[in-house]
Amino acid sequence: MVTRVNGFSGMDIDSMVKSMMAAKRVPFDKLVQDKQLLEWKRDSYREINSKLYQFKSAQLTDKYGFNSALNANKAVITGNTTALKAEATAEATGTEMKVSIERLATRATVETRGVGAGKSSQTTLAELFNPAVTTLPPNDQEALLSKEFAITINGESFKDNNGKPLFTGKTSIATMVSTINANAKANAIASYDEITGKLFIRSKTSGAEGKVELGTITSGESIMDLFQGVPTEKAAIETNSAKGTGFTGSTTLAKLAGATEPFTGTDLNKEYKLSFKGINSGNSITFKGSDSIDNIISQLDAVGVTAAFDLSKGKFSFKSESGGTIELGTGVGENTLLDIFNGVQTYSSGLNSQVTINGTKIEKDSNNFTINGVSLTLLETSAADKTTTINTQTDSSTAIETIKGFIEDYNSMIELLNKKTSEVKYRDFAPLTEEQKKDMKEADIKTWTEKAQSGLLKNDDILRSTVSSMRMLITGKLGDLSSIGITTGQYYENGKLYLDESKLKTAISENPQKIIDLLQGPTSDAGSGLFDKLVKISETALERFSEKAGTDRFSASITGSYKAENVIGRTLKGYNSRLDTMQKNLVTAENRYYKQFTAMETAMSKLQSQSSSLLSSLGLSSN
Repeated sequence: MVTRVNGFSGMDIDSMVKSMMAAKRVPFDKLVQDKQLLEWKRDSYREINSKLYQFKSAQLTDKYGFNSALNANKAVITGNTTALKAEATAEATGTEMKVSIERLATRATVETRGVGAGKSSQTTLAELFNPAVTTLPPNDQEALLSKEFAITINGESFKDNNGKPLFTGKTSIATMVSTINANAKANAIASYDEITGKLFIRSKTSGAEGKVELGTITSGESIMDLFQGVPTEKAAIETNSAKGTGFTGSTTLAKLAGATEPFTGTDLNKEYKLSFKGINSGNSITFKGSDSIDNIISQLDAVGVTAAFDLSKGKFSFKSESGGTIELGTGVGENTLLDIFNGVQTYSSGLNSQVTINGTKIEKDSNNFTINGVSLTLLETSAADKTTTINTQTDSSTAIETIKGFIEDYNSMIELLNKKTSEVKYRDFAPLTEEQKKDMKEADIKTWTEKAQSGLLKNDDILRSTVSSMRMLITGKLGDLSSIGITTGQYYENGKLYLDESKLKTAISENPQKIIDLLQGPTSDAGSGLFDKLVKISETALERFSEKAGTDRFSASITGSYKAENVIGRTLKGYNSRLDTMQKNLVTAENRYYKQFTAMETAMSKLQSQSSSLLSSLGLSSN
């Protein structure tokens, strides 16, 4: 470290060194200013990147890109207005529909007996297993909290990578439900009713194709047992499917049982039993292998059981004629008929919705479907004499607001890009150094900086290319656009769009599909619409911004960090390296100057001392 001496000679060495260093700092200050300009330019790119990303994603894609944005159709419901909801899509055909709803679609469901009221969803499985868990000795309590509980739904066993159940005594009901619902393979939705304490598991697939098959538990405690299992008394009992296909009402039990034709006397005389509690005096009903499906249905009807056979799935269902619940008998050998069907289902099957539209019966696996371009949501069944009538009308308000919004957003984007490429550049206003700012007022600094930042993107090739591509796209479609009321302004307005709302409204009423095809593209040619092509132009610009300035092409953020590898980033890295070297050289030079002045001061001090001594020896005074 250099010792800085000042004052022996009476010279202001600090000022002299500062003056000498000023000339040496000029290249350093110039590079600092160049770096600042480049950082400002990068920030300007990020500002444009943010605006362009919003234009592409939030507006062209999310706001204007959906069919509903240009939908000029409106569904009008008369008659039974509570049975359904109707929403006309852009593809609505205008066909009047008279709708009656015979049945709503349901989901296959498992409903447990439940643990009763008073158990919140935060109750743990350990507390369900033993409500006194908190009073147990520590070792017993820990063992119960670590106990494993298992469930298998549609073949999914909810185990970790080590094969252990995901659920333990510490797991709450809420967490268990959430875990089941998050598992896509299980294809089930679980819910818990705190009022009844019942666990419900429903198929995510609506209608008759849905299923909730509970597998056998091979390790751990059964979660279904925690909730007291599935009631044996049900509104309907359904069997699983018999083997084979091509069933008819005359198919015999011998064939269902898998016997091969020609059937032997043993096959035809073999007995099969079925029993229900409280029906037929509790006695089982006996059938023979020669009995057909139709015969079985008739015999059950005679004892008060309504039976049905699904020919396509090969399964029986049984209901009580009284309308109450029905329950199988539990005696040994009383239900051998069920062996043919691999027992009964643990879940209640889902049902397809049944509707009649314009006299035609239709089945759907959901309560939500689209027909004749109208999206229907079934809410309740309707009496035969209370039909719902649906008509479609033209309603241009949504499409007009969409197109007005697009033109406003497009003009704002074009105006911003044009402004940046034509902004005045004040070459005499370089970024201020810290030394320069010391002698200026805050207002003056602000004014100077605004001029220094002006014109950073003047004639920028990315911005000019983007504007040119957008304007060329509009020009190429100007004939079709003008036919719906969209035109461009004067040449000096640089591509600004104008809208004749009256002409647009007429175009919508005459041919709404033409507008959809023009702006969003026809279904048969995805990506050909005006909005889609503007999105592609924007994506190209965002990609170039990212390569040049390191901006995030997937975000509108103006505060996020820049990517390291980009043109400006590499240049700034080089600037920083050069500035570090220059800073070290400046420090070295400054220390050298002080060292030289120190040596001069020391020499002058010695000379003065020697001169005083010589004069004193001669009897003279230095004064």
